[in-house]
Amino acid sequence: MRKLFQTGCPAPLWMLLVPVMLCSACSDNSYSSPRGYDLHRPVVRELGKSLNEISGIFYVPGEDALVAIADSKDNIFRIDLRREKLTDKVKDFYEQEDFEDIVQLDSSLFVLISNGSIVEVPLQRPDSVNVFALNPDGKNDFESLYYDPVAKGLIMLCKECDMDDATNGRSAFRFDLENRRFDSEPFYTINDSEVMKVLKNDDVKFKPSAAAIHPLEGRLYILASAGQVLVIADRRGNVAEVYRLNPDQHPQAEGIAFAPNGTMYISNEGKYGSATLKMYNYNKALLRQTQTKK
Repeated sequence: MRKLFQTGCPAPLWMLLVPVMLCSACSDNSYSSPRGYDLHRPVVRELGKSLNEISGIFYVPGEDALVAIADSKDNIFRIDLRREKLTDKVKDFYEQEDFEDIVQLDSSLFVLISNGSIVEVPLQRPDSVNVFALNPDGKNDFESLYYDPVAKGLIMLCKECDMDDATNGRSAFRFDLENRRFDSEPFYTINDSEVMKVLKNDDVKFKPSAAAIHPLEGRLYILASAGQVLVIADRRGNVAEVYRLNPDQHPQAEGIAFAPNGTMYISNEGKYGSATLKMYNYNKALLRQTQTKK
């Protein structure tokens, strides 16, 4: 077991690489896996106090690293996946709480606040931020922000918004990266009934906590921590597949990211213990087996 350290962090031990041990809960066949993945066999890393409330992650292409945000900390962290170190990428970037998700594009970081605002943090001048607010009517809670290159924008997905009460859906809004403004109408809406129908469970909760586009499939993967499900949809929110998440593996799944080769990372807040980062390889042999069964 290796000890991993954060540069400049008061608490030196932040992450432990944990060998994957299969247990009865992990091998429960009632929890199936999306094609190409085996959700029973993650590689697990424990995260320390700095990221106990980890709420969003994003894979940085070319660096083999993740950027991460924590709910109540105004620092942006960098998780080096090769050297297994945590460092502060940007410190004290914005005085606010409830940071929920993060995306890095070119020379800027975009951080989602739960009220529906996006903070743009220029990497060259992190002390000069821009804030863009959706300002929807009523009380609203957002936890998911992802980049869609086809839509040429950032997509922000409601976890629980007053505007959706009448439709029992979850609205998504596009932030136009060229004009730096939100579209006036929702980009799409996912109805809770679609998730219930695919999962064949009328009691399932669907409150999105993270989302990302799969780099090889082009499909949208959405985590719902409250309902402990993984929803797979197309880019306009049409639900195709739903998988239950094992609560022992994912007690509070709050972040999802993909490497270019399809490797999937899911981060979990420290609900009952240490926060964790779990890695799932994209196995082409498993993918072929799934396609053959169909």
